[in-house]
Amino acid sequence: MHNLSAYVAFHQHAKAATQTVLISAQEFSRFAMEMPVATDPGAFKKCGKLSKKDVLRWSVDSGFFRTSDSAIRSDFFKFGPCPDSKFYMVAFSNASNTFFTVGLCRLPLQTETENSLSIRVSFSLLDLRDRCHHTCERTLKDVDSVQASFDKSCYTNHHLMFLRDGKVIIHCSMDVDEVLLEDSTEQSTPVNRSIPVLENLNRDLADDLSTLLQNRLHTDVTLNVNGEEFQAHRAILAARSPVFAKMFEHDTLEKSDNRIVIEDLSSDAMKQLLRYLYTGDTDELSTQELVSLFVASDKYDLPKLKKNCSTALCSRVTTDMALNVLVVANLHGDEDLKNAAIQTVLDNAFDVMRSEEWLSFLREYPEVANSIILNLAMKTTTIRDTKK
Repeated sequence: MHNLSAYVAFHQHAKAATQTVLISAQEFSRFAMEMPVATDPGAFKKCGKLSKKDVLRWSVDSGFFRTSDSAIRSDFFKFGPCPDSKFYMVAFSNASNTFFTVGLCRLPLQTETENSLSIRVSFSLLDLRDRCHHTCERTLKDVDSVQASFDKSCYTNHHLMFLRDGKVIIHCSMDVDEVLLEDSTEQSTPVNRSIPVLENLNRDLADDLSTLLQNRLHTDVTLNVNGEEFQAHRAILAARSPVFAKMFEHDTLEKSDNRIVIEDLSSDAMKQLLRYLYTGDTDELSTQELVSLFVASDKYDLPKLKKNCSTALCSRVTTDMALNVLVVANLHGDEDLKNAAIQTVLDNAFDVMRSEEWLSFLREYPEVANSIILNLAMKTTTIRDTKK
């Protein structure tokens, strides 16, 4: 391990990763070159390689981040669009701080052309399902390094999600814009690549369709949702939803009566569903409204809306809503949302498991409940072993 007392001085007032004041690229590069190389050569590898993009993974032992003034760097590697340059990654941490920092450095050997390239760099933490979290994006141009900091609690509090055999997986992608790459290799005068467009065309179309819905102009189908009626247009519903399309395509009661009775959705959910079908947008929604719209999107085969609802819910699962969200995610086959709900239950197990909802959940979903209890036992064992 390497002492970074001079570096730590820059960070002594930082309270969280988002508040970290990062040192200059020049200072960063100077510290980075003094760092020892990671001893495990298999821990650093490229897992994707394209002509203008590389994807890197670095497995770092979680104990490293609990060690005082520790720092390591990876082996050198090449990046396709910059054949004359050598790159390497670094990681360092101070035990008294609440964050750790990773960075990407380039040896100052690159040509002037390569130095002018704008390289988009993205740092993330990978979970057990190879999904990126806490992504930080930087741009490497006319400097020798970029860096990003992560709150240590992201893996200490959620170690079941992030730790693989006691290691934190750092994900880094490097990407060069295709137009910039072409321009950098051409000796001729840059060409104006801008293309005239009709601004706000999509917004105007959405506004017009919204007016069509609100004013009930030329409607030809009625949606009866628990006694409340909504007027709509069969062509728009069929164009947007495969489920509605099949209703109107075959000889069904809905087609002959121009009337659809819906009993398993709330009026508010239908209102937002229609807004999305006509405009591609929704109002600001509460967590419960998001759950209802998530269910509606799955029923009417709207994968983009379902994904958007799921993503929003993953960051808004609260203790009192966790079991309800878990049931919905389980019924509608959304693993990301299911895992987010389970993690919330694990983080707040004492409050959740003494509620009446938990007793009902145990009876109705014993397999999922047993999985949660097993994960909780593993978490408790890991914490106990760590303290030894």
